[in-house]
Amino acid sequence: MSTVAIIGAGGFVGTRLTESLVLDGIPGVRPVVRSFRNMAGMCRFGAAVDVRRADAERVSALTEALSGVRVAVNLTTGPPAGITRSTSAIHEACLRAGVRRLVHLSSAVVYGDVLDPIADDQPPLDKHWMPYARAKAASEVWLRGHIANPNLEVVVLRPGIVWGVRSPHTSDIARALASKQAFLVGGGNGIFNGIYIDNLVASIREACGHTGPVAGFYNVGDRETVSWLDFYRALGEPLGCNPQRLPRVSEEKFPISIGSTIDTIQNLPFVNELYHRLKTYIPDGAKAAIRVRLEGGYSYDRHPAQYSERPAVGRELWHLQRVRHKLPVTKFAQVFGFSSPVSFREGIDKTLAWLKTQGWVPPSTSSRSTG
Repeated sequence: MSTVAIIGAGGFVGTRLTESLVLDGIPGVRPVVRSFRNMAGMCRFGAAVDVRRADAERVSALTEALSGVRVAVNLTTGPPAGITRSTSAIHEACLRAGVRRLVHLSSAVVYGDVLDPIADDQPPLDKHWMPYARAKAASEVWLRGHIANPNLEVVVLRPGIVWGVRSPHTSDIARALASKQAFLVGGGNGIFNGIYIDNLVASIREACGHTGPVAGFYNVGDRETVSWLDFYRALGEPLGCNPQRLPRVSEEKFPISIGSTIDTIQNLPFVNELYHRLKTYIPDGAKAAIRVRLEGGYSYDRHPAQYSERPAVGRELWHLQRVRHKLPVTKFAQVFGFSSPVSFREGIDKTLAWLKTQGWVPPSTSSRSTG
């Protein structure tokens, strides 16, 4: 594997990918980040990385940052309104810099609730309630129209929920389970379309290093089929939460509440873009303080005896729990000869060991739950 640029290296997936390459002694790792703050975060890797700074929507800066790179990985996040713009800018910068392969991270969220079986290469939904999903789908449509360009091979990966050590999603779910503020949609039989963080990193590395022609769209995920009840049992019981005692929420109709109404308003296109624009001017400390106030302060006992009878039901998690079919990953497995290296059980054990350091595993269960 020659020089690899990781655009958006300061995020959760980008940090772990960079860390994985460096720890394995892979030369030529080039993290590309947007801010000086993220550059500082890369200092722990020392001379093993060649950190560059560039805005993902500025073609000229990106072209300079990608000079001499053979493979670029697009892991950028940000406001939905900028996702398609950054995708096209990164594509153009790759062409100008002579990059040979672009690995673009999309998301399984473009398929919605997956109420019917889908094919490996099925295009995304035309419409989606979530601005982020609509933007990711629009980026896929744009890339599909440019995938035939002979000067740049494009590989699009669609992971499900990225879970595990240091995952923000997992942290939120663990907190809800431990504090007994979680819920299950229906009986918890919906499919947990997840991918453990190191399985995603392994998929990205395979897409970067494969020597044959591999342009196309691929779903990536864990090899096991796991329900939400399975996931909550594996994670919740060591956290002191019995999933069987969690309240059940209707899977047919989203429960309306003040929180869900705010969610709906915030996801209107104009409001969502305005929200993300304003958020860039709020200091991180103020954001954390606002979140604490909105979510109730988190001053309660981390492991209360009582289960919440009316937990806050977020629209995104409600939809995720309604998924009825596991995303097919056979295309990626066959083309790349790939099998996810970390099993579900191994991922749970690693995650619980991490959560123990965060204080979410009660002392009475920590020895049993973390092996």
